[in-house]
Amino acid sequence: MEDSKIFSTVSTLIYPFLLMFGFYIVINGDLSPGGGFQGGVIFATSFFIRYLISKKDPFSLILLARIEKILYIFILLFISLSMLTKAEMFTNFIISEEISYQRLFLVALNFLIGLKVTAGVISIISSFIEEGEL
Repeated sequence: MEDSKIFSTVSTLIYPFLLMFGFYIVINGDLSPGGGFQGGVIFATSFFIRYLISKKDPFSLILLARIEKILYIFILLFISLSMLTKAEMFTNFIISEEISYQRLFLVALNFLIGLKVTAGVISIISSFIEEGEL
């Protein structure tokens, strides 16, 4: 199958907009539908499109698995901090009741979830690519 100039040109133009859209979904996940999971899938899709353009897999499955495990531990620690400050699980650990602090907590949690989902989806796609090359 030949490489399509139209596909590579359009994909190169769309790539930065996909990254910005994924970042927008993650940041505004507490105000609108979306959040870490949806933004993470959009990030992973943009990296997959980048793979289709360049035809080389820049991701190591072992490294992605380690990153995903580390992010999972960070998410658990982040949501467990509220047990120390408020004696409740999965709530904002900042004692102040201001809206800006609550939003900061949700944006940070969405960002961590988005990174974990991105690493997970990229590792799934990379394993499919490696399996197909054998």
